[in-house]
Amino acid sequence: MDAIIDLFEGLERMSPGSVATTCQAIARATQGRTWRSLVEFGCGRGISTMLLAEETFAKITAIDTCGAFLQQLQVEAASRGYADRVHIRQQSMDTTWPRGTSFDAVWCEGSVYSIGLENALRLWHPLLRPGGVLAVSDLVWLTDSPDAEVDAYWKREGVALRSRGEVEQLLPEHGFRLLSSFVFPDSDWQNYYGPISERLATWVDSYADRKEAELVAAAFEEEMAMYSRFGQQYGYVFFLAEV
Repeated sequence: MDAIIDLFEGLERMSPGSVATTCQAIARATQGRTWRSLVEFGCGRGISTMLLAEETFAKITAIDTCGAFLQQLQVEAASRGYADRVHIRQQSMDTTWPRGTSFDAVWCEGSVYSIGLENALRLWHPLLRPGGVLAVSDLVWLTDSPDAEVDAYWKREGVALRSRGEVEQLLPEHGFRLLSSFVFPDSDWQNYYGPISERLATWVDSYADRKEAELVAAAFEEEMAMYSRFGQQYGYVFFLAEV
């Protein structure tokens, strides 16, 4: 994990995405709604946090386990005049909250895999007020018959991909009503992989533990190769739902 954090130092994104995609999700999620408060899980350095602060008037509780990322977010929020609306908490996404805690929205981009989508739905539903909105992106199959090679790859990585339809069916089982869903465009993946690819060329030689760096680099190179070959078969989808 230390090597991965070092690799991403100075890079904008830690998962596929874009300003346009986040703003599209915000527009769909807030339609006809006024949010007073929201919690963002897996906020990282706060790219989406800042957009949520710009596009809504909500007080934002930003959650992540990495103190270094949260410190950067705190500085950024203060520099943009959002210090009074963005409150950071260093904790796991599956931490138990005090009884009675509630928000108008729960937001999570690109990181729900760390606790599993079904687990997240179970844990986060009680955090939403009636009519509250869940906005979560997850990696899913975009085909009913994925190639055996890419299926095996994600299974080796410990990622159990569902289909988009399976996720949409899972939501009501946990008390959510689907509002909307949409697929991240290929350009969102290039926003993520392009800077990583450029950084890897020199990062391996500069990192203190070369053996560890080589392992991390090999893992990312394999992941990027999989997307290059099979990227039409899987992708991130934003799911927007309400309770």
